[in-house]
Amino acid sequence: MYQLKSIILSFVFLCLILPAFAQQQTFPEHVGDIPFDSLQDDPGFVVCNPKQVLQYYNTVSYYKDHKKEIIKYLQDNFSTQDSFQDQNGFLTIRFIINCNGNTGRFRLFEMDNNYQPIHFNEALSQQLLKLVKQLSGWQPAVYKEKVYDSYQYITFHIRNGKIISVSP
Repeated sequence: MYQLKSIILSFVFLCLILPAFAQQQTFPEHVGDIPFDSLQDDPGFVVCNPKQVLQYYNTVSYYKDHKKEIIKYLQDNFSTQDSFQDQNGFLTIRFIINCNGNTGRFRLFEMDNNYQPIHFNEALSQQLLKLVKQLSGWQPAVYKEKVYDSYQYITFHIRNGKIISVSP
């Protein structure tokens, strides 16, 4: 009888203490997801199907078809400043194009020429972000005649505060 009582008490104790050790999942559903952030995202931007946002490489996008126009626009409208002269590396702006062709959830990734994280001059990074946000005419991703949301990115290679290349 004593053993049964001990087993029951141990079981009850474990049932009470195990939830304290349970971890809440903090990972995105898919690698590379850009979750909504109320501090930096436009609440008016709506992703049509949050569970199925295609990656940029899954479909042909507007950017690939009109790369020359976009690069010309960015280079014509980017104004360098003396304070940018010591700025070198890569600045990537990643975002979502929704099923209506609207863009949102912009994120910046900055690294030096050795691919180590850095922070560019705030005026430089914000100017590039503003220019990318102003790009219009994005076409939503289409796959098998169905329209989808998709991720897109634009990477700027910066040397001495000037744009030397834009990719992809």
